[in-house]
Amino acid sequence: MQGAQLDEIDVKLVKLLARDSRRSIRELARELGMAGSTIHARLHKLVENGVIKRFTVLPDYEALGYSVTAVILFQVEGGKILDAGEYIAKDPRVIAVYDITGDYDLAVIAKFRSVNDLDSFVKKVNKLPYIRRSVTSLALRAIKEDFTSPLTSG
Repeated sequence: MQGAQLDEIDVKLVKLLARDSRRSIRELARELGMAGSTIHARLHKLVENGVIKRFTVLPDYEALGYSVTAVILFQVEGGKILDAGEYIAKDPRVIAVYDITGDYDLAVIAKFRSVNDLDSFVKKVNKLPYIRRSVTSLALRAIKEDFTSPLTSG
């Protein structure tokens, strides 16, 4: 929350939802020892202030046919890093785009149905005039894949 402070209850509420976003307001209220209306108001505030961006599921991509996970690094012309990142982020197969330090400018994690699908994605992005170079690595297996992890421990 830009400028607003999260209290201990807000943090606990977000952690509970990170573990299982299907919990009802009644369950959350019981666990936190508060009234349902209070939890509802806090949730509304957390969403309104951008602390909770959306409620979603953590799918099994393999079961859904996305058997190829790729980590792709891109070198981009200096003034175009944000443009390239925003363009890449629009692709629904892209899980994450990071502006990074080091020899490369962007790190992309994406899921594909096949190596051919990955190949066409990389070739499409490499055609952009401001992409200098890319390196693609295939993930052999996911040892850990959980974007809620910092919130679900402890």
